[in-house]
Amino acid sequence: MGIDLLDLVFRVEKRFEIKIPRDAMHRLLHEGNTADPPDNAWTDICVGDFIALIETLVAEQKPEAAVDVFAGVRLDIMDCLQVEEQEVTPEAWLGRDLGME
Repeated sequence: MGIDLLDLVFRVEKRFEIKIPRDAMHRLLHEGNTADPPDNAWTDICVGDFIALIETLVAEQKPEAAVDVFAGVRLDIMDCLQVEEQEVTPEAWLGRDLGME
């Protein structure tokens, strides 16, 4: 996970007009997944966990915003990783299932 993850983070920050703290992403990558990364992966991010982080940040930074976080994040993942809408589910893993490098 490198350039694709940076691209996704920048897209999400722009869409929701928020800042995603580096330490929050670090915790998500190394500590904060609700499920263990897939076999043969030293780290991966579950889409549902990423969405939960973004929902929290939107609520903190833009409490007046009434947005569908899942729909926006799904569009950014589709654009960034060139995957189909039906592939982007809360249970999908960015690396293993969606091909994030």
